[in-house]
Parts: sequence; structure tokens; C-alpha cells
Amino acid sequence: MSVKLTEEQNLIVASMRELMTRENWDDYFKECDNEHKFPERFCKELSELGLHQIVNPVEYGGLEENAMVTFVAAWEEVLRLGGNAACIWFSSTYPVILREGNEKQKKIALELMETGLTKVGNAATEPGAGSDLGAMQTTYTRKDGKVYLNGQKTFCTDATYSDYLIVTALDAETKTKYTNWFVPTNAEGVTIAGLEKLGLKTNSAGEIYLDNVELEEDDMLGAEGAGFDMQKNDFNTERVVSGLYCYGYALCAFEDAAKYANQRVQFGEAIGRQQLIQLKLANMKAKLTNMRNMIYDGAEMVDDGTLDKGYAAMCKYYCVVAAQEVTDDALQILAGVGICGDHRASRAWRDIRASRISGGTDEMMILTLGRSIVKEYRNK
Repeated sequence: MSVKLTEEQNLIVASMRELMTRENWDDYFKECDNEHKFPERFCKELSELGLHQIVNPVEYGGLEENAMVTFVAAWEEVLRLGGNAACIWFSSTYPVILREGNEKQKKIALELMETGLTKVGNAATEPGAGSDLGAMQTTYTRKDGKVYLNGQKTFCTDATYSDYLIVTALDAETKTKYTNWFVPTNAEGVTIAGLEKLGLKTNSAGEIYLDNVELEEDDMLGAEGAGFDMQKNDFNTERVVSGLYCYGYALCAFEDAAKYANQRVQFGEAIGRQQLIQLKLANMKAKLTNMRNMIYDGAEMVDDGTLDKGYAAMCKYYCVVAAQEVTDDALQILAGVGICGDHRASRAWRDIRASRISGGTDEMMILTLGRSIVKEYRNK
């Protein structure tokens, strides 16, 4: 698709460019990656520019029109210029609370958003229930006017520094109702342990243990029994966002490699004049163009309410795999410069590889897309 941004959207993109060129952020991102720290200072800067609020409901600072397209355009510029995507998940945590939560929960969410940090984690995955959300074993039980959570969650993004978790649990009595609960991480009975990861090191991953965690009825997020559907609907948007940040990382790595190909001289000429390098660059550019078109189309579908699970799965699967290929070729062109010295292209490669698991594996995306295609042509 040919993306034509409005004057307002171009101003937002320009503000992101000004932030990224104001200073050399890369040393800071290296530090955060090496020390497994959330890039707080950077994310606060993005919040002050309004990036985190773009996809909120309109009454909470979100844009009235083309919110997701604007969000994509802004993040594309941030990532192209070497930005870190640790706080991109504002797009799938805070909006759901502001949309589905009660007044108490919305007040908490708005206060947390003011910090500019990711202070809410999503706790859905379990040791025995990853892609198969229907196999969840975490339960909630009612007793003497209270609600009690018991179970274990794993691989939960941002869990170790979140103040609250959105925990999906099964009604222990009926075994049919999947419900979301808004759980403070400092509640008695909540234990969180950090996990080591190959990539995405600036977003923590946590193992969560829930031992008779006492809650009130008004800690329920959304309607009882709606947790499973709420998770599935939000996962569709999350998969477009996964494609977005992997595309942005790959675009940055591509531009680094293309510039280097004009600078690195071997056998008396720049390596960019060698046909094998030109073939890599040509294939990388084609994949990046396809990724960009797919992501902006997906963003338009989010904005007009037509995004379905088949397209969302296709977007994540194609973009993440293609981004891995582009970044791998970028490292091949950068050679020793990319492999040694903690180059941002090598960090991107690791982050993208982790993203082929996070938010839905390649295999689950293929399965979801394949079923969607078969269903579409079943009666034709």
C-alpha cells in the first residue's frame, strides 16, 4: 500500500525523529540490554511526546481517527533510527484496562500511565498451557465474600517490575468460566521470579506463583467468563504490533548494512559493488517493503474494526520470519563489525528470534492462518 500520512501524523513522526536524533541513545540501550534493565528514561521521553496514549480510548487521550496507523508510523520512525521497543506493549495493556475495567481500575491505570513505564503485565501463559490457553489450570474460588487465586504462570513479559498483573483464571467450581483479574504484585501469596532470555532482555520475563491470593469481587477485569475472548481479541492486535517492532528492528539493521556496504572496501572497491552483496540488499528491501505494507494494512483493520485472527496470524508470522532473515543478512554484510562489539543489529537479531516464540509461535501462526484459509473457501 502507499501510505499517505496526514499533516498531524507527519508532525508526530517528526517529533519522534527529533527525539531520536537529539542524542546518541545506543550506549544507553546497550547498558539496558547488558544489565537487563527496562529503558525507563527513554520510555518516559516517549510518554511525554504522547506516544503511549495514541491507541487509548478517545476519552483517555487516544486519537479519534486512524489511531493505530498513527501509532505504527510513529514507532516505525523510532525503530528505524535505533530505538528500543520495550514499552511498545502500552498498546495492549493499558487500553484494555481503560476499555474493560471499572472506575477503580481505570484510575489506577491512568496513574500508572503517568509514570511512562510498563507497570502492568499480562499473565496468561502457564507451564502446561502456552499456545493452548484452554488448558489453563490457574483457578479462582469464592469463599466468605472473597476470591482466591491459585496456580502458576510463566514467561510473563514485564512481570518482575510490574505493579499489577492481568491474570486469567478458570472458575474452580464450574470449570467453564475464564475470567481476568487485576492483581497487585505486592499482594500476599504472589511470588515472582525472573527468567533469563536469549533476547528481549529489556523486557523482563517472570515465573509467577499464586498461592491463595485474596481478592475482592471488584478486582475482576471485565465480565465474568469473558477473559478467554478478551485475551483472544487483544492477541490479534498484539500480533500486528509484534510484526511492527520486528520490522522496525530489521529496517534499522538493513540501513546500517547498506551504509556499511558503501564504506567497507575490499579488493580495491566497496563491497556494495559486489553482486552477491547487491543480491542480499535487493532481497532485504523486497521483504521490508512487504512487511511495511502488511503492517499498515493490519493497522487500518484495527482502526476500522475488521482485523481478524487469520490476518493477524499472517502478519506476525510473515513479518517476524522475514525480519529475522533481513537482520541475519545485515549481520552477514556487517561481518565482524556486526558480530563483535555489541552492535545494535546483533541485539535486533536476538530480539527478533525471541519474538518468534513470544506472543504466539511460528507454528501456531501457521495453524491459525491455515484454518482461516480453509474456512474461507469451505463453501465456495
